[in-house]
Amino acid sequence: FHNLNMFQNTFQSGFLSILYSIGSKPLQIWKNKVRNGHIKRITDADIQSSVLEIMGTNVSTTFIECPSEKKKTLGIKLPFLVMIIKNLKKYFTFEVQ
Repeated sequence: FHNLNMFQNTFQSGFLSILYSIGSKPLQIWKNKVRNGHIKRITDADIQSSVLEIMGTNVSTTFIECPSEKKKTLGIKLPFLVMIIKNLKKYFTFEVQ
């Protein structure tokens, strides 16, 4: 029996990081799909820090999703979602279920 809620048994207080570009394996719990694009870690000139660059010709063919297994959920109980996204004046989509 596998736990279907990834963070169900994790103590959740303050912040729970599910994507941290500076970490050693930032996409460890993420599934990624790349067609006509790339996902790579680069140093952003504005903030002088490592970031993940996800670029493609179409938002439906280059993306990341979490959890990586379709039957699982994140099981996050915290009330806020915080994202830092750089405006590159390009199309961008984000979906929460």
